[in-house]
Amino acid sequence: MPKLHGLARRSRWVIYAFATVSLAVLMASTQAGTGKMRHHVTKAVVSPDGTVIKTTTSAEITTAEGAWIFGATPNSKGDHPLLLNGSAANGGLAVSLQLTNGNLYAFANADGNYWCRFNSKWINVGSTPPVQGIVATKVTVHPKGEIPDNSPPGTIVASVTVTMSPPGTPFSRPLVSSDPMFTFRGLDVVLARALTKADDGLHKTRVTAVC
Repeated sequence: MPKLHGLARRSRWVIYAFATVSLAVLMASTQAGTGKMRHHVTKAVVSPDGTVIKTTTSAEITTAEGAWIFGATPNSKGDHPLLLNGSAANGGLAVSLQLTNGNLYAFANADGNYWCRFNSKWINVGSTPPVQGIVATKVTVHPKGEIPDNSPPGTIVASVTVTMSPPGTPFSRPLVSSDPMFTFRGLDVVLARALTKADDGLHKTRVTAVC
């Protein structure tokens, strides 16, 4: 009896586990130890919430990363290089810096958007100015369950609910995944690339509501 050829292989399943945290909670949380060991921790002095500096001043903003000032020479849009501890290696350009809700924001003339400093990178958070006291306090992920390992990019794997303070405030900032396999479409977590057989098994990621 002849053998059959050209049959599609049977897909297996990929499972994902989500760790969730909002940036506001992440920045405010501390780790509690167990036992009787005591630790002495020295924290760098940082600028207070509400601090704003612009290119017209020589002031600086200090965060956990270090001291931020503006470089002297603007680009054609009027944005100046952002210098962290004297270095422009962070790649930012802006006309103002501000600390709001414990987060560092840069405003750029070039695109009219605010950029939030997150995990040593600048994240575009849109044109709406940050408001003191309006923060994400909780991120809840609702997984869709197992998905086939031949799923295409854009496949929805979960949805996200963001709890805001004050209650009822709409969430309009970006979501970030610690695993580049994921991206976001609104409040849906979707695949950033096609899955393959090599992806079979359990994957874990952290979803963060940025700024």
